[in-house]
Amino acid sequence: MLFDTRLKEEYRDKLVWISGVGQGIGLAAAQRFHALGAKVIGFDRQFGDLSALHRAVECDLGSPEQLAKQLNTLIAEGLAPYNLISVAGVLELGDLEQLTLEQWQHCQHVNSTAVFTFLRACTPHFKQQGTGAVVTVGSNAANTPRQQMAAYCASKAAVTQLTLTAGLELANFGVRCNVIAPGSTLTPMQTGMWRDDQGAQRVIDGFAAQYKLGIPLQKLATAEEIADSIVFVASSLSSHTTMQVLTIDGGATF
Repeated sequence: MLFDTRLKEEYRDKLVWISGVGQGIGLAAAQRFHALGAKVIGFDRQFGDLSALHRAVECDLGSPEQLAKQLNTLIAEGLAPYNLISVAGVLELGDLEQLTLEQWQHCQHVNSTAVFTFLRACTPHFKQQGTGAVVTVGSNAANTPRQQMAAYCASKAAVTQLTLTAGLELANFGVRCNVIAPGSTLTPMQTGMWRDDQGAQRVIDGFAAQYKLGIPLQKLATAEEIADSIVFVASSLSSHTTMQVLTIDGGATF
């Protein structure tokens, strides 16, 4: 109750930008911040539940020029963020010799370049504001290679270092930048890779032939569990934490 009251005081009428709010972790994060009293501005190509959003910004995160114009317009309107939460991500699968340049670029544009575009637009505001937090949802795949996931792993490694570098540049301005690195999580991205109703158990057990360990906690994360960690890292509850990667994967990459 004490922490709940504290966070509601912190987030009352604060503007929080969240990308990827159409589903999964982004939607869960939007709901969490909205419940704390924040005004959530959500970014995505398609939207489902709009109840947690102060404004829905339809955008193509794979088009940096278009995205930059939309972000600059929001900032000019006085809608710059207190927190910047980047969740949107895409997965492209394929062995290296089969992976197309278009698949590679799609992963880089959405998973990494879009975050760069957000950071570049918001950095002058954050410096002037002198407070706030950036949280990027990366992946445990940023540090652990996976077969058929070269584009995804590379994009998540890139966005991890991008966020940590931003944290170094913004530290003197009182702005914190951290990465949440989930493992397998119950989202459409995860379930879209399953062939049948045994998909979850296969992920939990691991894939020895692919050199992929299972999950010691014997369960997949939920989007809500990851969203709770986003709120924690973004809020004053972790006010002395910056330039860190918090891996939340049930021990899969210990």
